[in-house]
Amino acid sequence: MPSRLMLTLACLVLAPPLAPFAWIAASGDERPVYLRSLWVRASLVVIALCTLPLLVVGMFGYQLGLTSDPNPNPVGLGLLFLTGAVLGAILAAIGAFTTAGAISRGRA
Repeated sequence: MPSRLMLTLACLVLAPPLAPFAWIAASGDERPVYLRSLWVRASLVVIALCTLPLLVVGMFGYQLGLTSDPNPNPVGLGLLFLTGAVLGAILAAIGAFTTAGAISRGRA
């Protein structure tokens, strides 16, 4: 089995949401084709937008006056992150499958 397939299968077993990103990251010369996919770009935007609020409140919430607790536990923002990560993984998987199909048909 190729190393890209082995890496993706390992991620599928150990951290399933990372498997599509492992496939894209290990694609070598085909990586720019994957990154031009609208689905893959949308997945990266969704993950970034859903992660940012949790990072800001978790790291700077007390300093910015967003919370009076110096060690905040923002459950709602954690759920937003989880939802965004799952949605981003689904979008990346769709992008990886459609782009791989286009590459194999020679249309990419």
